[in-house]
Amino acid sequence: MRRNTTLATIALTALTLTGAAALPAQAAGHPAPAPAAVSAPSSPATSSPATSSPAASGPDAAAAADKNVTVNVSMDQLGRGQAIADALRSIKTDNRGTFVQEAVDKAFKAAGSRHNVMLFNLSQNYNDQFQGTRLYANVQWGSIHYGLWIFESGQFTNQGDGGWINWGFTGWYERNGGHVKFNRSW
Repeated sequence: MRRNTTLATIALTALTLTGAAALPAQAAGHPAPAPAAVSAPSSPATSSPATSSPAASGPDAAAAADKNVTVNVSMDQLGRGQAIADALRSIKTDNRGTFVQEAVDKAFKAAGSRHNVMLFNLSQNYNDQFQGTRLYANVQWGSIHYGLWIFESGQFTNQGDGGWINWGFTGWYERNGGHVKFNRSW
């Protein structure tokens, strides 16, 4: 399922007119929506979330200048978009890695703990092949734009930098480096 080009154009135009950072062109062509332990992207199959140390300078400091979380749900077949957006907006942290971990966990729980969840920094290159996408949202933490997919199954390849600051996922999956194969929970 692919996001309507008109919707993507409207969203990018709105971002441009408001002076906000534009999403990468790749994001415009990707779906407008995506158990049981949070995966630490920097190490294979672990249920203990990895943590990043708070940064006083660099990308985290710039993104944390505005600690508010903005969520724009553009596809919601679960009927839980508002609950998921509210859960993500409640996250208060100056640390990108912590934000990603909490966002994945809160989205998973708010979606009913039944679907796979992927949160990915849209400034990185990736390839997604999700089936049964139930929700997609653009999530902004500071100046960083993430895509949030809640979905049934599929594959995702991170072609950029890994680590908690750029991606997090949970669900029923098999991971091989930057490639993750997700299975249905039922």
